[in-house]
Amino acid sequence: MGHIEPTDKNNPFDQTIRRQLSDVRSRLVKLLSYLSCLLVLVLYVWLISYGLWTKWPGTTTYYDQLASSFSQGKLSLELKPDPALLALPNPYDPSARAGLQVPTDISFYKGKFYLYFGPVPALLLMIARIFVHGAIGDQYLVFSFITGIFITQSFFLIKLWQRFFPDIPPWLIPPSIVLIGLICPIGWILSLPTVYNAAIAGGAFFFLFGFYLAYNALDRTPISIWRLVLAALFWGMSLGSRITQILPVAFMAVMVTILIANKNRDTNHFSNSIPAVLALGLTLGIGLAGLSWYNWARFGSIFETGITYQLAGPYLQKYQHDLFSPVYILQNLYNYLFIPPKIKSAFPFLTPIYGSLNPIISFLPLPKIYYSQEIAGYVFSSPFVVFAIIPMLNLVSRFEQQTTGVMNAEDQRIYTWLTTSLLGSFVFGFTFFLVFFWVAMRYFLDFTPALILISIIGFWQLYRYYARRPVSKFIYLLVAFGLILLSILASNLLALSINSGTFRQFNPVLWRQLVNFFRR
Repeated sequence: MGHIEPTDKNNPFDQTIRRQLSDVRSRLVKLLSYLSCLLVLVLYVWLISYGLWTKWPGTTTYYDQLASSFSQGKLSLELKPDPALLALPNPYDPSARAGLQVPTDISFYKGKFYLYFGPVPALLLMIARIFVHGAIGDQYLVFSFITGIFITQSFFLIKLWQRFFPDIPPWLIPPSIVLIGLICPIGWILSLPTVYNAAIAGGAFFFLFGFYLAYNALDRTPISIWRLVLAALFWGMSLGSRITQILPVAFMAVMVTILIANKNRDTNHFSNSIPAVLALGLTLGIGLAGLSWYNWARFGSIFETGITYQLAGPYLQKYQHDLFSPVYILQNLYNYLFIPPKIKSAFPFLTPIYGSLNPIISFLPLPKIYYSQEIAGYVFSSPFVVFAIIPMLNLVSRFEQQTTGVMNAEDQRIYTWLTTSLLGSFVFGFTFFLVFFWVAMRYFLDFTPALILISIIGFWQLYRYYARRPVSKFIYLLVAFGLILLSILASNLLALSINSGTFRQFNPVLWRQLVNFFRR
């Protein structure tokens, strides 16, 4: 074969060739990304329909009921309580209401039922009900929010690749997209699309989309104030869906303010920061004011979401001072990170187990109310997240230059802000559940979107580190793709396992076929 001469950067013909190659490369990435997204969305439909495709079995309709109440100017549900419940001196005691037909996990206050879940999804359903006749089950909200999370992450990944990782080969993008779409607990949430998961998915989607808008607002000169306003609006909607997002939202508001100040400090025009910061703060303030009014109008307190009056399985009111406690931190770290699933010989092969209720440190007893549902720790359900360690190390070591490449000062500032913000969003989202008395796999969705993005950044950074070492690169890719495949398989087998009863209920024929197929 003949020798290929390198192109001349100053030659117009060579410049045209480079532009054309770049355009082809960009179109290829987009095509492969779209195909990857389509594959993931098809799997979403399969999961939420239990393999029925066109028929989506219903689970709960609580948000539709709340939307109906809102349409009539009411804040309580139309559901009427049993007279026997009204007659109880203490209806919050589970033993006192035993035998009564009482809806689960609903707030009961002054003879009326309320949802303690945020109102924003119901407000969205009020709009949807204009075009849709009949009840809209919570499964449609779950699917919409999960799809929104996935699409936002996909756009975010492509933007990060174009902005900071143009040297990363395009064929690494599709597997990264498939991973973010199928990582735990996505399948878990889709295969049990109840009101709990609608609220969680809504909070996660609105937070992530607000993050995406904030990044786009700040990564330009001048700063886009209208994008910041939209970011704050979506963060307010996140709080209005899932109040547990308060810590990540507060953290991001601080991070945005810091970057605005730093960008204007370079030009000694600190006064230019004022409009952007005011736009952000006022929009968030309006959202918080609306949520505060909603709480006050229902329960007479701006801080009361309804959890104090919740009719739950455990007697929450008896242990109200033990719902949040630092004594849970070590126990929850163990349950969320290291609890292994049970391996079976029959499909779906992996089964989550109940988290440990025995104190891992004997001299730190746990309150009696502490409880864990069936769970599989991150180490086993999503081992790919180990790559999140790389961006963490980069923030405190010189390893960064070998993995992030050469950047100018502005690129470096934006990149550092982005990785710090993603890590902080994960940490502050996780912190809330580390001190909470109840452990559940569905809570992973509150903080996983940020974690998986930072993990993929770490994956790309290590690829760059090994790129000039062929043998090391080959070994690294084998390990990385092994972790991708393992994370996808484990996440979805666990989802099918935990919801196997529901799957058998709605599509018993398909479930038997799956079991028999893998028995061969």
